Amino acid sequence: MIKILLVEDEIFMRKGIIKLIDWESLGFEIAYEAGNGQEALDILKSKKVDIIITDIKMPVMDGIELIKRVSENFENKPAIIIISGYNEFEFAKAAIKYGVNDYLLKPIDENELIQTLERIKMRISSEKEDYKKKELFEYVRRNSAFMKVLEVQNDDYLVNSSENGIKKYLGISKQEAFQYEDDLTVYEKLMETEKSINANYLAKGVEIKCYWDSYFNLIFLINTFQGYKKNIVIRQAFEEIRRLLNLQTIIIQEYVSNQKIYMLYKQLLKKFNFAQFYEKSGVIEASEIGEFEHYLEDKKLSKELIKLIEEKLFDDVKIKLSRFFDECQNNKVSPEVIKGYILFAVLEVIDYFELYQLFETDNIKFIFRADIQKTKFISKVMEILDQIISCIEQNLKFNGSSFMKKIELFIKENYNKDLTIKSIAQQFFINPIYLGRMFKKHFNMPFNKYLHFVRIENAKRLLLTTDKKIYEIAKEVGYSDPDYFSLKFEEYVGKSPSKFRNSISVNNG
Repeated sequence: MIKILLVEDEIFMRKGIIKLIDWESLGFEIAYEAGNGQEALDILKSKKVDIIITDIKMPVMDGIELIKRVSENFENKPAIIIISGYNEFEFAKAAIKYGVNDYLLKPIDENELIQTLERIKMRISSEKEDYKKKELFEYVRRNSAFMKVLEVQNDDYLVNSSENGIKKYLGISKQEAFQYEDDLTVYEKLMETEKSINANYLAKGVEIKCYWDSYFNLIFLINTFQGYKKNIVIRQAFEEIRRLLNLQTIIIQEYVSNQKIYMLYKQLLKKFNFAQFYEKSGVIEASEIGEFEHYLEDKKLSKELIKLIEEKLFDDVKIKLSRFFDECQNNKVSPEVIKGYILFAVLEVIDYFELYQLFETDNIKFIFRADIQKTKFISKVMEILDQIISCIEQNLKFNGSSFMKKIELFIKENYNKDLTIKSIAQQFFINPIYLGRMFKKHFNMPFNKYLHFVRIENAKRLLLTTDKKIYEIAKEVGYSDPDYFSLKFEEYVGKSPSKFRNSISVNNG
């Protein structure tokens, strides 16, 4: 709503103007009224208005003097509309040099007033948009300059925390949704948050600046200027920031003397990641978290998981995993260490059961996301373990001679095609490595050797029962290269295909 200050010494004239049009429906509000220029100036000292509508002839201070004072003393002065009588026209023209936007002749015409207000509203809207763009540009430039300080690790950026009695605080947080929003939208939200906090807390001696780094971390710098109990006010300010930006956690710390800003930033970021991973919420002082472990004793988690899976105690797998994380939290183990340890354990389980196709799963990549929390982390690890369990259970169904009979029949019906152990495994929905192991155990030879054996036996049959040429038989049994066929035939039979055919003919003759 555009706020208007109406300045008119005649009370009935003032009330008549207020009732002349429906101000609210047009987007305006007669927010303040004054009987002369001096009253108007007093209001302007403490209140923000967008438009002044003023008479010229008034007691104490007339409209011309009011316009002059506003022009001289207010940087962002309101738009001004003069209410003028015919005999005051020369005064009205004189006021134009002070930036008067328009004037209306008494008695005021309703349509003329509306048209004048609409013109001013369009100008105010345009000026506000331009000012907002300029303000946003300056904010982005300030943010970039500060990020360069962190990147180049400028030691001179931060003065002593105790200088001039000023206390300084740093806060770090993250809003996951921001990484999916347009950058300017995020900057605008941070700028508005900064304005809101400073509007509420500057009078209490607290000033804040909000920043955003390239990893979507939010950084808050707070200065305090007064000596009374600041901790309460600081926490209130950070709680307000948390509410405005919908943040779960903010980690804060007061600067110590001569502390380097980039070092404090890195320390707080590690503590924030720790708090975020373990799903702590609220405004938390860094000292509450303290130091955490950067290593993890080998607790043989992978061996314990393998044992539970082999014993088919699948429900106990998640219980074991949850207890492991609880122990890590109690011992304050760094999330980065946990992620590396868990990845190693999962890969050991995959390797033990030879389920290498799971290595490329998106879940394995997901567990290394910087902003993942413990609950989601456990859930994703369990998805991988569930896949392992599913593969094992599926393979158990195929573990038997009846299943291998099906495999044998399939090979004998399709031996002349481009068969591989992988293509057969896909056909029967089984892990290829597991199938290869089962195949060798059942047939007492590897798959490739068995396939050659089947093809050569069928080639022998065709050599004896048909007059087909050697290259035709080679192609018919699955060999595209006749020379390679002859080589494998001699390897398995002890003589070439032609000699085999001739020797059988001679014996029969």
